[in-house]
Amino acid sequence: MVNRMTTEENTTRMIEASDKIRKVFVSMEGFTGDISLSKPELLTLESVSEHKELTMSKLAKSLDIGFSTATNIIDRLIKKKLVVRERNHGDRRVVKVFLSKEGEKIISSYQEQKKIYFKKMIEFLTEDEQESFILILEKIANKM
Repeated sequence: MVNRMTTEENTTRMIEASDKIRKVFVSMEGFTGDISLSKPELLTLESVSEHKELTMSKLAKSLDIGFSTATNIIDRLIKKKLVVRERNHGDRRVVKVFLSKEGEKIISSYQEQKKIYFKKMIEFLTEDEQESFILILEKIANKM
């Protein structure tokens, strides 16, 4: 007879494992060079980088945050000279944001560091285990 763990026990194990993994990500967040960035600012930079340029409404939607929250984050990133905000001359209500040269450097370095961390996380898994792990993560991500 196979001893099956209960959902409660598995949940506890997942929490413990995710807490250990979270520590890796917390240390990654500190990797922004001389500029101090919050998690929402990093996520915003990544979103703008991914789309090259975004309207403020699309940015808020992509981050699943309110328009005013997105505006506050962008204001902070402008002060740090990491993004540029530009109004559409034909319709001043349309505001686009894109990365500055410094923002591109910061997010590029951050993404390289992220790749290094992820490689370290999975390098001890076999190719089959890596594939299974990624499929499970994708399934969870798509359902959440």
